[in-house]
Amino acid sequence: MLHIVVNPATGSGRGKRIFESVKPYFDSAGVAYQVHYPGGEKRLTDVVRKLSGPGDGDSDYTDIVIIGGDGSMNDAVNGIVDFERTRIGFIPAGSGNDLARDLGIPVVSGRGRHTARKREEIKSLVRTIALRKTARSMDIGVVESGEERYYFNISSGAGFDAETCYYVERSGMKRILNKIGLGRLVYILIALRLILKNESFRCEIHTEDGQTRVYEKCLFAACMDHRYEGGGFMFCPEASDNDGMLDICVANDISVMKFMRMFPMAVSGKHVKYKEIDIFRGREIYMKLDGPRHLHADGEVKTPGDEVRYHIHDKKLMLLM
Repeated sequence: MLHIVVNPATGSGRGKRIFESVKPYFDSAGVAYQVHYPGGEKRLTDVVRKLSGPGDGDSDYTDIVIIGGDGSMNDAVNGIVDFERTRIGFIPAGSGNDLARDLGIPVVSGRGRHTARKREEIKSLVRTIALRKTARSMDIGVVESGEERYYFNISSGAGFDAETCYYVERSGMKRILNKIGLGRLVYILIALRLILKNESFRCEIHTEDGQTRVYEKCLFAACMDHRYEGGGFMFCPEASDNDGMLDICVANDISVMKFMRMFPMAVSGKHVKYKEIDIFRGREIYMKLDGPRHLHADGEVKTPGDEVRYHIHDKKLMLLM
């Protein structure tokens, strides 16, 4: 049995329509499935938590398919109770789609417009998921700040990227632009507004090998398990989701003019050539900030913190695709 969990808010509220567009592919694959629509007090995380609890003896695994965006997958990974018996399939339908970009899987449009080639790619993705076999495994990042502890699939950080997520989350522009297929644009618009303020902070980063890096004018510090964040910016070109390591990208002491030159280059990862960008790796990262600042995990804004520990979970996320 596949449990298909549909985020009704994905694709600017087109979650149900998105599922209906892929439903024929699940039907033709001949797999039994049950559809779940979180809503009200029943969050996506709660649905996954209930499904991934103690087994009912029907199978060695609980197979869950998430239809939504990167935030939906973040909700899902934070709801998993037993990583050793839970497998996840993902049909991406968000606005940023950084996880899909790195995994190389097609995105389903909430507007229902797909080329013949895209329809075949989506159909192939559903067929692979319907096989109900572990296709690959992926590292899971862990964030600990104060009394909070949560997981991330893509990235987590403090500073400019977290502030961008904070204002995007509270902006009505994202919902409006999503309706015309330009949801990614809101990140760029808000990022440009924030960079003109050019607010920096002091940041110390310690790694498990005893190294300490100090940044007096830090713009942002991002710990990444995948290459992309922010809707297609390749901040860590060498990041891998299966090496047990986190890649860290720190931007420090950058003028507004230089940032304007560097920002477009981050799409292809060419920003790394600048001396203001520091990229390194570690298994455990301890970050001390000069005061409480917004944190994000996969673009989801978390409680501000000033001391943060990052590491890789000892379990992996098993994927059906």
